[in-house]
Order: sequence, then C-alpha cells, then structure tokens
Amino acid sequence: MSDSVLSQDELDALLQGTSIESNDSDTLSSGEEAAISKLFNDLGQARTAILNQLTNQSISFEISSILCGLKAKITEDMGTALVGNTASISGNMSGSWFLGAPENTVLQISNPMLDAESTEVSNEVVGVFNEVISNLISSDIRILSEQLKTSLSPVLAETKIYDNGDAFIDATGSLCRIAMHININGASFVFYTISSVNFIKNIAKILTPQAAAPQASAAPSAAAAGGVNMTPAQFQQFTPTSSIEPLDNLALLLDVPMRVTVELGRTRMTIKDILNLGEGSIVELEKLAGEPVDVLVNDKLIALGEVVVIDENFSVRVTKVITPMERIFDRENLHGKGGI
Repeated sequence: MSDSVLSQDELDALLQGTSIESNDSDTLSSGEEAAISKLFNDLGQARTAILNQLTNQSISFEISSILCGLKAKITEDMGTALVGNTASISGNMSGSWFLGAPENTVLQISNPMLDAESTEVSNEVVGVFNEVISNLISSDIRILSEQLKTSLSPVLAETKIYDNGDAFIDATGSLCRIAMHININGASFVFYTISSVNFIKNIAKILTPQAAAPQASAAPSAAAAGGVNMTPAQFQQFTPTSSIEPLDNLALLLDVPMRVTVELGRTRMTIKDILNLGEGSIVELEKLAGEPVDVLVNDKLIALGEVVVIDENFSVRVTKVITPMERIFDRENLHGKGGI
C-alpha cells in the first residue's frame, strides 16, 4: 500500500473488506500455471494462422509471462492505452475475456490490411483491428470449449481504446494477465489477454489431470471367492510416445474440396423476357467487353482474371487476388468502376 494516496484498486479492496496484500487466491500454483501455459500455446498456434491469413505477414505467437494481482499491479508496465475488446462468456462456465494490444502492435497489424502507413490509431484503424480481435476471440473461445469439453458462447463488446484508468472486464478483485510476444517480420510486439483470477483458476482446474484414485492393496481371499484364488489384474503403465507434431487449424483443411466458379457476367431480366428466350436469343450482360471475369470460391469473390484457351479448353489467368480486407469492405474500382 502507498504511504500517501490509495489507488482505486486499494480503495475497492478496502470497501469490500478484502486484504490489499496478495494472498494464495491472487496467484496461480505451478500446476495451474503449467496448464494455462499449455492452453495459450495452443491458442497462439490458432492466432498465428488467423493473422497470417488476414495480414499476409510472417507472424508467430509465443507466451511471455503470466501475472496475477489487482489492476494497478498488472497494468503498471503496460503503457498508457490498449486497443481491445471484451467478450462476456456464458454457458456451463461464465466469465470475461479481454484481448488487446498496445497501439504500436495495432498499427503493425492494421497498416498492411489498410495498405497504409498510419502513425496514429484512427477510427479506421480501430475498425480494421476490430475484425482482427473478433476473429481471435472467437478462435480462443472455440478452443476453450474443445479443451474444457463444454459449451461456451462469447458475446463481444465494441473494440475501443482503453485508457489506463478504464476497466478491461466486468470483474471485482484480482485479475490475471497473460502476455504473449508476437513476432512480426522479425520485430517483437505484445498481445495481452486479461481475465479474472477465479475464471483462470477454474479453467486450469479442469485442464489439470486429477490424481488417480488409490488402488486396493489387498486381494480378495480365496474363501470369500468361493475357494478360487483371485488376484487384481496388473496392467503396464501406458505412456504416449508419438512424436507427431499437431497440425495447425489451417493444415487440417487443406484437402477439403471447394467449388470454384468463373463468372462471365450478370444481368437482370423480367419473367416475360425469360419466357421469350429461344435458340438464337442474345442475353446482354452488364459487364463490358474486356473486363476481367470473377473467380469465386463457394460464391465468395477471391480473384479476377482473363479468359484464355489452353489445349482447346477454356481457362482463366488470374490477374488480381482480392485481399481479405477487400472482401470485408466493399472496395472500389476492382473492375475499373465502383464496387465489387
């Protein structure tokens, strides 16, 4: 406690009748910390695949530290502001899950998606980073549900800039901050996940293997078994020895077939005109001659191209690949005119 002015966390603790000093409930045991570290290694693999796809950069996540305590303690080295979002988790477990990053991390991720060199976190940057955060949190909660073998549903708030005095999550008492270093093209940045200590402990409790029940030491007597000698069955302890590395989420989908369609053009016709179609009728399309054709995967536009002929077969030479942000936002001039 400070000798002069109490922090807001200290005031809250005093009003709630709790101790300001750390106690066992404010920290994770070595077993709990190991379980959470393993969980975040799995979350980091999924986050890496998502960011690599969204930004077209070489990105990797690595867990850096786990810090638990009151808000003043876990934020003292985080700088002045974070850009992030908080998910309220409901289902068989309930809690809050904040995911955010300092402004320099946000700019490093958002600028390639905007094809810009912004030096300040504008509303446009926050809007783009919202897409990133939403994908990452959804991935986190999906993996949590799988590993905890329970149903969890996230409800996301609005991605915004959190100043140092703002509350990250709707929780009282101690918080737990998991910092992950994010390597982007050789440079190191940081991402933070923040939740209540109680929620993190509940997760760790489920993920931590429970000690096996003690085995009976005495075998049934021959008399009790009707004169038949009986001994407990002995089994060799099974230890997994597979060295196969787990595939990331994207690798699991590489052999999934997708429907690819090349669209020459579109038009709108009345029912009368459609009924009058016959051999020799001409249907005029909205697309001009010489404009690129659309390449769609499962009805989603992913590229533009030009029609060519190879060995008497029609083919398409790709001339432009649509970026993830152009698919999210209706970018102009993809066909030399407004809109997709």
